[in-house]
Amino acid sequence: MAQDLEKKLLHLRNDRDASFFDLCSIENADEKDLKLIFELAREFRNTKTEKLSLGRGCSMINAFFENSTRTLASFDLSGKHLGMDTSNVGNTSSVKKGESFIDTVETLAAYNIKVIVIRSRESGIPEMVRRHVAASVINAGDGWHEHPTQALLEAITMLDYVKQENLEGKIVTIVGDIRHSRVFGSQVRILKRLGANIRVAAPKTLVPEEVENFGITLFNNVEEALSGADIVSTLRVQEERGAKGYIPSLREYSKTFGISERRFKLAKPDAILMHPGPVIRDIDVHSALVSRHPRSQILRQVENGMAVRKAVLWLLAKRFDGKIKKYELL
Repeated sequence: MAQDLEKKLLHLRNDRDASFFDLCSIENADEKDLKLIFELAREFRNTKTEKLSLGRGCSMINAFFENSTRTLASFDLSGKHLGMDTSNVGNTSSVKKGESFIDTVETLAAYNIKVIVIRSRESGIPEMVRRHVAASVINAGDGWHEHPTQALLEAITMLDYVKQENLEGKIVTIVGDIRHSRVFGSQVRILKRLGANIRVAAPKTLVPEEVENFGITLFNNVEEALSGADIVSTLRVQEERGAKGYIPSLREYSKTFGISERRFKLAKPDAILMHPGPVIRDIDVHSALVSRHPRSQILRQVENGMAVRKAVLWLLAKRFDGKIKKYELL
């Protein structure tokens, strides 16, 4: 079975190779890239935890300068399932000792790795790093900026639900901390490209200035934003990034913007509920909706995350076959 699948995946990739060398932003991938990633991800999803040989001979490093559970585990397991050699560098790295990000990643790249996956508290680190290394760089979340693979897994979850190649005519309501959310940064970019009608509901203090320039409709009343929605996507209040100072209290936020069963019923009868995790139960979303509600897609998002990351890792690791990107040293 594994050999047959590998042949199918190789055929898909040979027909339409990716056009990007790095994934620091959703904007690095064009429409053809997105379709290829989604097609490959659906195939990878069928393999579950089966070990493949597609990444044999390739090494990757997860350089996570900020704590993570889901994203780190997902990338690490994805690499292993592809047959890649993986190594994780965390907060105990030499950056803590005063070394610059550039010196650290150039040292890691000197091990002749194919992919560096980077997560950082500071915005713009992956984009800066990609100019200094030949390895492909994947942004696993940088500051308040972007988290592109999270947006990809959310997009494929939505597309599989609507059974369309795009989200034309569909209303996606995003509720939560928009100001501090790297997920929103990538999410809004990909949803616009897929043709979704985007609504945002959040306290005014948690909405960045000029966010409506993205072409969204902004609501201060969550009930109005939920009315008739096809997809409800909730975001956590990012306390670790200073969000607590923007609201009176988490309890007050929950009363006004938390998604309860009553509020969720304002969306369409077949609407789905999503959340990138970690969920603060009974603050972002009431416990009854999190994992056991029939229309909750939260755990499905986790499963799709591994499939998407396998697709991206494989595409970028194999870009080195005679197609090594040029250095862009500053």
